[in-house]
Amino acid sequence: MKLLLICGGQSTEHSISRMSCTNIRKYVKDEIDVEVMGITREGAWYKLADEVRDYASDAWLEGAKEIKDNFAYLKSFDVVFPALHGLYGEDGTIQGILEMCNVPYVGCRVIDSAAAMDKVVAKKLFNAAGIKQVPSLYAFKRYDGEFVIINDDTSEDRQIVERVKHDLGLPVFIKASRSGSSVGCYKVSNEEDILPRLKEAGQYDRKVLIEKAIDATELECAVLGNDDLVVSRVGQILPHGEFYTFESKYEDEQSATCIPARVDQSVQDYIRKMAPIAFKAVDGHGLARCDFFLDNNTGDVYLNEINTLPGFTNISMYPMLMADAGISTTELVDRLIQLALER
Repeated sequence: MKLLLICGGQSTEHSISRMSCTNIRKYVKDEIDVEVMGITREGAWYKLADEVRDYASDAWLEGAKEIKDNFAYLKSFDVVFPALHGLYGEDGTIQGILEMCNVPYVGCRVIDSAAAMDKVVAKKLFNAAGIKQVPSLYAFKRYDGEFVIINDDTSEDRQIVERVKHDLGLPVFIKASRSGSSVGCYKVSNEEDILPRLKEAGQYDRKVLIEKAIDATELECAVLGNDDLVVSRVGQILPHGEFYTFESKYEDEQSATCIPARVDQSVQDYIRKMAPIAFKAVDGHGLARCDFFLDNNTGDVYLNEINTLPGFTNISMYPMLMADAGISTTELVDRLIQLALER
């Protein structure tokens, strides 16, 4: 079998993708012939040198050869593992290219990936599936640069600050709709900061989610499979800081995780019930990490989002949850490849 791993990409999660790919490469079975393709932040495609195994290092492109015929190159593989996160990797775009090449690939398909990546669209699907979510508003940057609130009937409302105060109250989180790892995510406690933070989030995406801020415990559950799903136990995020930012995820050694979560069993049972429902709501395939909030004041449990290509770094929750379920990372990578081939 000839496997292609893809890392890097043009998203804000470029560096995390390279860390994930480094870790995945360690656990691919020896009998599989592996090549690694790197995509630079500028979008150039390179076949990485066999001698390079630390794709997170500054030397990741040493000895690399630029790929000229992208489609022919992709078609030369039996299966592809796109270890890409965020824009152009988790949003259905690379999946569409692989569909056009008729090459099996790990993870969710085009529509699954695109829907799950878009927080605004995903909320609508989860609402239709009866999954409880944190109250929110959908803001949109028009082509003239002005932000408006988009109502359920698609009408526009320019009274953004008033709507936030009336519908949600303060504080709120302002989130770029199609960004990940908390990039383009801001907590706003004062009304005068709403519009400036909205404009900042708008640098990452024209669609922005404004969500009521709650005092919450962050909980995660991993899903594996196409039809019959493996659902992990629930893990808990222990961020060092006010909330789980990009820096606290990957740079703050005082942030931690624990499995199982330090919450009531009834909460864990509910999350394990809702995770596969969320996965199926977007027609998921292969894998996803489902993220939930437990409101520390009311006890309510909300679905935050699902990640269709979760991180595979040394500190990533998805492989840790699967290991806790008795599936080693070697077996996990192999299962993901087999799930890709059976579609």
